[in-house]
Amino acid sequence: SSLFAQNPASIQLYIAGSPYFGAITAPSTTNTWIEYNNTWQSGLNQSVEVCLYDANTNVDGNDFGLDDISIIKCECDLGVSAGPDKSICLGDSVQLEGSGAVAYFWSPTNTLSCFTCSNPVASPDVTTSYTVTVSGPGGCTALDSALVTVFQHFDLNAGPDTTICENTPVQLHAEGAVSYTWVPSAGLTDPDISNPVATPSQSTTYYLSATDEHGCLQSDSTTIKIFPGFHDSVLITPHDTTICPGGFAEFHVTGAGNYKWQPQDHLSCDTCGTVIATPSASTTYTVTIADSNGCSTSSDTARVNIDLGCSHLVIPSAFSPNNDGRNDFFHVLSQGVISLSLTLYNRWGELIFSTSDPDSTWDGRVNGKEQPAGVYIWVLKASLDDGTVINRNGNVTLVR
Repeated sequence: SSLFAQNPASIQLYIAGSPYFGAITAPSTTNTWIEYNNTWQSGLNQSVEVCLYDANTNVDGNDFGLDDISIIKCECDLGVSAGPDKSICLGDSVQLEGSGAVAYFWSPTNTLSCFTCSNPVASPDVTTSYTVTVSGPGGCTALDSALVTVFQHFDLNAGPDTTICENTPVQLHAEGAVSYTWVPSAGLTDPDISNPVATPSQSTTYYLSATDEHGCLQSDSTTIKIFPGFHDSVLITPHDTTICPGGFAEFHVTGAGNYKWQPQDHLSCDTCGTVIATPSASTTYTVTIADSNGCSTSSDTARVNIDLGCSHLVIPSAFSPNNDGRNDFFHVLSQGVISLSLTLYNRWGELIFSTSDPDSTWDGRVNGKEQPAGVYIWVLKASLDDGTVINRNGNVTLVR
């Protein structure tokens, strides 16, 4: 009823914050009462906020009176059940279990096999709430809902493909699941763990099936290829040899491939098929042959023995007269010398040292004065007790 005739009130009914129905305008005369009512389908709501709002905000008039406000619950003679909530893995389907009615309407419809049957099959990609509605006389409706939870894929990765040499182990690795199965099991240390070690005898694709905490299954695969076989054998000749101090031994390798010598010290080349070895002590050398993929196939050894008792004469290439007790003197290393003449010249051709004594040494001084670092020329003539005559010249570096 209007309390003031000008600018009658315009009453808007809000339910749960929304104006579900049109506004009702109060009478234009005072002391006149009109009745207004409407029906709202509560659906799944257990409680709701109802508000009356005067939409006429004019400053003059719009006063009104209210009486007998009531909210009545209308019971529909209908019943429907959407069934229990469900859960699935992404990509799977599940059947809903509607019951209690003759006709059904499900929504949303885009992921259902049928939206007017009692038990449609749902195939959602994300967690979805499905509502089933039944309508009766007078606009009465009954509805219920079922939640289908969708467990998304976990991040399963069996690892990258790889290529290995024969009999080379590879560590496989996967994560994100609670159980794992690798197939085939041949060549694996354990096919039922996340990270087995694989040593396949031939190129193999390993298929991984893994289950997460929700029971969802995923799969992936990785391929391990093996380089083509390469089985050429390697042989060093001579196998063993003996040299005098300062001498050398020459080795030849048979077998095609890439060579690697160990140790590398005192070798003319550590990757060649023919090498010159000049060790200062008896040494065993090993050569390994590998193909272009770096797969080693076989190896052989050769030993160089140093005979300290044989006649020899060796002149060092450098010395450092710094009184540290190491390589402080220039002298010949000899065995079995009958006669010797050694002379030493500086860069200007000046004679700075000479001796006929195989055990004589030069300390890098001339008349007590230290000579500068640099290259000095030596001339050697000698005879050994095995009949060898030596007539050589060369240079030695003085290091300061």
